[in-house]
Amino acid sequence: MVTIAPNPINPRKTLIPPLRFAIVETNVYRGSYPRPLNFAFLESLRLKTILSLTPAPLIEPVAEWCKQQGIKMIHHTPDKSGKKSIPLSHQDVKFAIEACGSIILDSKNSPVYIHCLNGSEATGLVMACLRKLQFWAASCIFSELQRFSELHNSFEAFLEGFVEEIEIPEQTVGWLWQKMKDADGVIGRHRVGIRYKDKDLEGKRVKRLAAEEESRTIGIKVNGVGGGGEGDSG
Repeated sequence: MVTIAPNPINPRKTLIPPLRFAIVETNVYRGSYPRPLNFAFLESLRLKTILSLTPAPLIEPVAEWCKQQGIKMIHHTPDKSGKKSIPLSHQDVKFAIEACGSIILDSKNSPVYIHCLNGSEATGLVMACLRKLQFWAASCIFSELQRFSELHNSFEAFLEGFVEEIEIPEQTVGWLWQKMKDADGVIGRHRVGIRYKDKDLEGKRVKRLAAEEESRTIGIKVNGVGGGGEGDSG
């Protein structure tokens, strides 16, 4: 749990995190709409990017603070709204993860802060889909999601239906797929569509997928599935 703490740089300033603030991964943070009382805390994160999943861009006091801090502001209005329904689309999640030079996955954009209005449903579903990209089990994903949001029945179907193709940048953050890549440094089959921006890595991934498919086909034939069975007679 995030607690209010003294400011080590300026003891007279108290560090107050935004509502529902949390660390997602190294240099990736989430929370609610930033307010002036959060500025000192956010400055301590040395942010490079703020992604706002909100109806309108950041209000002037916050936008001016971002300019002073040299923080890149990216705004995206989700397609859908409604507190008790899905507040964004799969395309919105795809934008949040990979647009503008891969906001979350490209190390050049880190540290990054992602927020919606209340730091709950919209931000939570983006993080849930990110966890799916990370190969998290569904039970773990929903366990994290319910820390920040009331769970709705539609959330499970939304996560299951997220299969958008995500482009993996050349300078990928170090926490993605740690110890899960093969000797060529790639990931093969995935529940989410992926494509490496690096042509060499993408070529290796395509070859791996072909090898996996060939192995699967051989396995099916060996087990007598899909071909002529023992019951066939001339």
